[in-house]
Amino acid sequence: MPAPVLRDKVEKWVLFFTIVLSVSAWVISYRLHYVLTYNDAASHLNIARRVVDNLTPGLAQIGTVWLPLPHLLMLVFAWNDFFWHTAMAGSIVSMVSFVICVLFTYKLIFFLSKNPLAAWLGTMVMALNPNFLYLQTTPMTEPLLLATFAFSSYYLARYIEDNKLGHLILTGVGVMAASLTRYDGWFLFVVLLILLPVWGYLTQGRKKAERVLLLFLFVGGFGIFLWLIWNLAIFGNPLYFLLGPYSAFAQQRVLKTVGQLPTEGNLPLAIVYYFWSIVDNNGFFTLIFALAGLMFVILKLKNKQQLVTIVAVLSPLVFNILALYFGQSAMNVPQAEKDAGLFNIRYGLLVLPSLALIIGLIGAYSRKYLLLVIVLLIQTVIFYQQGVPVVLADGINGLKNTYYTVEASAWLSQNYDGGLILTSLASHDAFVARAGLPMKNYIHEGTRYYWTNALKDPGRYVRYIAVLEFPPDSVYRAIYKNSSFTKNFTAIHSYEQFTIYQHK
Repeated sequence: MPAPVLRDKVEKWVLFFTIVLSVSAWVISYRLHYVLTYNDAASHLNIARRVVDNLTPGLAQIGTVWLPLPHLLMLVFAWNDFFWHTAMAGSIVSMVSFVICVLFTYKLIFFLSKNPLAAWLGTMVMALNPNFLYLQTTPMTEPLLLATFAFSSYYLARYIEDNKLGHLILTGVGVMAASLTRYDGWFLFVVLLILLPVWGYLTQGRKKAERVLLLFLFVGGFGIFLWLIWNLAIFGNPLYFLLGPYSAFAQQRVLKTVGQLPTEGNLPLAIVYYFWSIVDNNGFFTLIFALAGLMFVILKLKNKQQLVTIVAVLSPLVFNILALYFGQSAMNVPQAEKDAGLFNIRYGLLVLPSLALIIGLIGAYSRKYLLLVIVLLIQTVIFYQQGVPVVLADGINGLKNTYYTVEASAWLSQNYDGGLILTSLASHDAFVARAGLPMKNYIHEGTRYYWTNALKDPGRYVRYIAVLEFPPDSVYRAIYKNSSFTKNFTAIHSYEQFTIYQHK
């Protein structure tokens, strides 16, 4: 069978198999009520919904806590009650991202190796990963990021090989999409903004380097430019996303006060934590095999210029270690010597494309397919013997810590009898998503003057108030001594420290 025909045939099977895996995983996750296990998943879903269902609807509801692309894609479905209530508005985006990620990882491995069997085996390292399979059933943003990484990496490899302008533009489009999905994409942009001009200069001189720099700066950096302009236009500060009260920086400062940023300023510990998260997400055998084979792959690369692609694919490894070191990210792993636990452990999944690529290329260059199959089978068996995937366990752990959102939302959905509800979406998005009431029934941070007026005089504006009393959320801190609250409201339901008040 001619190589192009075999390539296309295997690619079709990869696509079919990936779709079957994706849908099957979603059915299981949905039936077990795991789709919204992460509170952040509910937040992403609600951000999209608020654009059309809100006291003050509009694109300004996209806000600045998270980058906009995932929510804009969810908005395609989130306007519909069925897709919002079932969370399918977010799941569809993640599932399509999973399929794109696996497909373009296969295309990348095949392009570099010209070996469909090795590309298939390398891709299965990704497609059969139970943590990725679970995460792609949820409205989380990591699957979309991985899809943009795989897309941009494939077209980067094509551009390095054939020097076609169209492939550079598609690389930039992928990076732009990544930069509008998660801040990991900003790091990829910076990495390529350095590597591509250097590569252009070394291969074709200064003029080539300048052309590459300008084109990639415009296309790849356009998303970052738009985000800065958005923050300036909506919040009056282009860096509001970085310095605002709901920014990652503000959240990490809170975590630091309670001793939950152990990796900040400690590079060895940041490396250890992140490598443990890689092991927990991708498997010990997978990581060791990839690490052992990395130098072999580099030495065997037929076109050494493709080192640019290898470095780009490895960029999430560097980014996440640096984010932990500089205190811009928080993580906890079960192997920690002190206060072991689970928190943001899913970040270790972001190196999965690089592991799949390296393992696939090992198979292609060494032709030790049997060894690859054995490693893949052993790791898969170990994964499924362990039971609950660590990414799901992390979500369940977080849900246990905020179970009041589940209990209180169930009560509200059964007992609500009309009127506006004052609550903080910054703290209780999951509560709102699980209650299933229209978003226009809530006064929250995104309702502007309704929010400020209701905090000053809740008795005049709202029928219900839902607050966390300890540690106190922003609503409770604003109203607990307010006479308009103390005289007009009585507690009608309480679970743990979460209380729902009703107007007398």
